[in-house]
Amino acid sequence: MTEFKTRKGNLITVDGDPDLLALLTLDRIQTIGDRFDTDPRIASVSIYATTNPHANETFLRATAPAGCLIAINQSDLFDPETQDWATAASHRGLWHDWWLTTANDIRKAPVIAEPHAIDLKELGDPSGSHFNALKETPIDTNNLTLTIDVTWLGPHETGAQVLTTAAIPAIADQPTIASIRLVGLSELPGYAQHVTDHPKVTLQPNSQEALHIQTDLIWYPNQIDQRVDISQSRKLGKRVITTYLDLIAYDIGKYHGDENSWAAYRATQRTIALSVDGITTISADVAKRLYQEVPRLDTKRIQPIPLGLDHITTQTIKEKPQGLKPSIRPFILVLGNDFQHKNRDFAIDVWQQVLELGINVDLVLAGLHVKSSSSKEQESIKLKKHTNLRGEATTLGHVSSAERAWLLENAAAVLYPSSAEGFGFVPYEAAILGTPSTFTNFGPLKEISQLTTTPTSWNATEYATDLTHLLTDPPFAQQRVSELREVIGARTWNQFAQEFTEFATKIATMPTVPTSAVTSSTAANELAAVLSSKAWRATAPIRKLKSRSRSKS
Repeated sequence: MTEFKTRKGNLITVDGDPDLLALLTLDRIQTIGDRFDTDPRIASVSIYATTNPHANETFLRATAPAGCLIAINQSDLFDPETQDWATAASHRGLWHDWWLTTANDIRKAPVIAEPHAIDLKELGDPSGSHFNALKETPIDTNNLTLTIDVTWLGPHETGAQVLTTAAIPAIADQPTIASIRLVGLSELPGYAQHVTDHPKVTLQPNSQEALHIQTDLIWYPNQIDQRVDISQSRKLGKRVITTYLDLIAYDIGKYHGDENSWAAYRATQRTIALSVDGITTISADVAKRLYQEVPRLDTKRIQPIPLGLDHITTQTIKEKPQGLKPSIRPFILVLGNDFQHKNRDFAIDVWQQVLELGINVDLVLAGLHVKSSSSKEQESIKLKKHTNLRGEATTLGHVSSAERAWLLENAAAVLYPSSAEGFGFVPYEAAILGTPSTFTNFGPLKEISQLTTTPTSWNATEYATDLTHLLTDPPFAQQRVSELREVIGARTWNQFAQEFTEFATKIATMPTVPTSAVTSSTAANELAAVLSSKAWRATAPIRKLKSRSRSKS
């Protein structure tokens, strides 16, 4: 140990390897002494080296001493000679400072005290002083490494999953992408396993192992909710990008367990939007809605990137669904899960009007039954009342990708009356396979398709009229298909990948978003998880009873 006095007379003891005391130059002694003189509560100043040449040389408050040399302020409140002197000082409310330096001689010196676990954790926490002081190492935009969260790839493939499975190989093909790591699942579902055939793409099932390797960027292709721990994002990637598919769950309360869980979900979505470095949306319509809900967003960090449309081709494998009964009549296809916003019950009304116009045609409803916000009951009531012998209705559950393709190719027309979309794949997938479709000219469907001849509202008569033209007027039907195919030709997954990579490169060159600190807290996600849990919903009657009793007292 060696000792010196500060300009104000404070006695300082320096602890460290005797061979390293030569590092304690006169300039450093003066700097450390002046630091002690700024506040009597400073119990120690550690010289702590950082390997980042871009870090600020500054003093940081820490929970414990760390580094190659530790200067201790002599005090009657603790004994510097004891082993637990630092803890004793902390218990009395005294402070431990680090002098963060990039000096080569300090960086090469062996440390006598490793950082406390809390200090290590806060080195990667954007809300803390350590993270801010260390700054970020510049990213090589010619060799970007990317982590992609694939948590949303569940057992069934829908439009939300297509975004991930179609985008990954196309992004991997981009020359500036060096590697892609997939996290969030221990095993990919069958429909997604092809993505790891690309030599740049690997699945890392051990999430804890993944946390030790930080790539340049992490991308969440699907909206982040309580299934994803956003607090880990900064450990996985130096910059964080997420994609907003839509704000349907944000707008529709019935998607959630109760009003409290809906409110928590909405708060989480706003928090995440402000916390990430970049946001892509699948249409300008979604970006507009996001701006409306989160007006503090930095517009330079948001980019609408429409999805690709060439994931289905005429060569796609097709398989007739086993649950489809033989019929001599053509059929109208309604494809989509039975969320109320898909309006499958409304589609039944349209089909009934088509039958009344004298057209013989069946109806096929295909898609998963959902637990919340389902139109299943309304559909059942209407189908039980069906008496028109010109057509029969068949309800299929989930269909595989091959069955989906068969239905789209063999349908006489596709009826797609959805009233809430972020993009809307179905009309384009049908057109690829030569089948015309009808849908309301709104939001993203209007924006991307640029059609002017589809229904302007959810009016059953208007829909029935358009659908009748598609079924009885081949040139009209072919024109609808041709117009949508022109859009498909302009929107490929390769183009999506190019635009995404350009945006990712832009975000990589920008500093971390100032509001990134909110991703370091799991409070919003934990709240959302609690409020949507079975236990919370099960105890709702008890909470209501307590609320009523409090209001009476």
